[in-house]
Amino acid sequence: MNKFAIVVPARKNSRGLKNKNVIKINNLRLIEYTFRTIKNINLPKYVITDSKLIKLISKKYKINNEFLRSKSTSRSNSTLSETLKPFCEWLKKKNDNINTLIILQCTSPLTNSKDILKAIKDFNEKNLNSLFSISESFEHPYETINLKKNNWNYNFKEVQEFRGRQEYRINSYFINGSIFISKISNILKKNSIISKKHGYTIMPKSRSLDIDDKANMDRFQLLSKNNN
Repeated sequence: MNKFAIVVPARKNSRGLKNKNVIKINNLRLIEYTFRTIKNINLPKYVITDSKLIKLISKKYKINNEFLRSKSTSRSNSTLSETLKPFCEWLKKKNDNINTLIILQCTSPLTNSKDILKAIKDFNEKNLNSLFSISESFEHPYETINLKKNNWNYNFKEVQEFRGRQEYRINSYFINGSIFISKISNILKKNSIISKKHGYTIMPKSRSLDIDDKANMDRFQLLSKNNN
């Protein structure tokens, strides 16, 4: 039986937008939107951070912040599995009943509780060991090009001419980065959040916003303001 815990990794520094996880957007820090989303989900909740401010914010939402994230897993090139492995080792000592992590990115603040509960349902019903959330592509991959200096080419060699979107025969989705679910054993034994028994959960395109630059931050600021 799967025993879940929700985990929110959030380091204090960031490359694109400085300290973006704690930037204030309409009177709330970015990470608070995720904390508010999970507040009423009846599962253990943890934050993995090296930020004193994020630890302070997490107390307000009654999220466990006991785990001390190291400098070595707080670098810009630290992978998600590298970040999670020491946490999993710590968690096994604290609560050996938990065997599966629901990993949420606070840079996807439009993810709601229904998306998370649907992901859990899909994970259980499909008997998976790992899962990620996907959404329908904003642009069809056949319409993407590669630029090199002053030259360009189609990313897909089979594209020879422009056609109506309805003539394309593939359904295109992308990994939106909002939700990952993984058995702890994947992380501890294989250093990966992806397993052979991997699946997906589909999220609406309208909630698949990843805040990685100022344009997306401004978009979210407008959306969250209109929803308040």
